[in-house]
Amino acid sequence: MIVTDLEPEQATAVWYGMRSWIEGSFKDIKRGGWHWHQTKMVDPERAERLWLAIAVATLWVVSVGGEVDANLSVSSLEALPQTHIARRTATKRSRPRMLSCFARGILTIVAALIRGEGLLLGRFVPEPWPSMPPACRKKNTKLTAHTAQEAA
Repeated sequence: MIVTDLEPEQATAVWYGMRSWIEGSFKDIKRGGWHWHQTKMVDPERAERLWLAIAVATLWVVSVGGEVDANLSVSSLEALPQTHIARRTATKRSRPRMLSCFARGILTIVAALIRGEGLLLGRFVPEPWPSMPPACRKKNTKLTAHTAQEAA
């Protein structure tokens, strides 16, 4: 059950799937990106200033990473021979994001600085809000067969 203070016309249960965005953001801020957990700060005013810097830096790297992500080619299957295994195993789904916009932004910014290109400015590229729940994934038939074989 999902509880919200929005009117039924304003919300949809499909949005619950977006909770992973929040969890991913928390990871980026705490230990995966800015290492907030290592600060050991006790002064609230210092922490407040650091959180402001973290918020601005997060906006920057996500905007750079999001722009790069939006400009990636959707598929490179066309460049492969017709007999390549990737063509046989490819699904018709959209390309999954293999690297977060946060991580891609940091990597892109660091690479540009190493190459002497200076600071990059990104832009936010909105994605459509979900309207349908994600399709169910196929069960791993090899694992199922192996489990059934062990039970026998």
